[in-house]
Amino acid sequence: MQTEQARSVTRRSRAKSLPRLAILPIPYTITPRIGQTMKTVAILSEKGGAGKTTLAVHLATAAQLAGLSTGIIDLDPQASAADWADSRSEPPEALAIPPARLETVLGKLKAGGCKFVVIDTGRDSNNAGYTAAQAADLVLIPIRVGRFDIRALSRTLDLVKLAGKPAQLVFNDLAPNATNMRAEAMEALAPMGCAIAPVQLSHRALFRDAPMGGKTAQEIEPGSPAAAEVAAIFAWVCDALAISHHETV
Repeated sequence: MQTEQARSVTRRSRAKSLPRLAILPIPYTITPRIGQTMKTVAILSEKGGAGKTTLAVHLATAAQLAGLSTGIIDLDPQASAADWADSRSEPPEALAIPPARLETVLGKLKAGGCKFVVIDTGRDSNNAGYTAAQAADLVLIPIRVGRFDIRALSRTLDLVKLAGKPAQLVFNDLAPNATNMRAEAMEALAPMGCAIAPVQLSHRALFRDAPMGGKTAQEIEPGSPAAAEVAAIFAWVCDALAISHHETV
């Protein structure tokens, strides 16, 4: 049986082997390519409370603030993202629709010049999750670090595999600088063979409080660690989707 000292050494060793999380300066702006096509990101998780809507509205707002015409499509019956958008006067706007209308609505957004779309889904989404994944260029799966969350992940991964689209896990609500916890979660997830994004949303009050007022972290406190994490996620998504971008000075 390992001694506590040996376990501590093992955890430190795992932590040192992890890639450092990307922290980028903000604001971040887009330089659209001529003829650049609309990109679509679906936020999926069959587990309730994973942080799908939090990730969706922050990512969409980051794209809008960076200069991309952005829209949110809300497939969640609770329509939380649409309700958030209705409570504010600034873009991005959100449309709450049934899954059957997704293809038509995406076509209209593209024809109207939209360049970035985020699809929010609900828990136990089944057909909605599969439909969203099929329509997406990239699937993001927010996940909290906990036994029940990890055990419930397999259903979401099955949907994504069935749709045949690339997916990345994004840790959500992880304590800032919780390197050992992240390392242990990655070890627990390794047998599932899922890709894990090098960016995350940490446990920060701004992610909880800002949406309550129809805002996002980067709008309330642009220079905050929360805003920096959103900027890092957005920049990483831009790289993953080959969206041309640059940092403003």
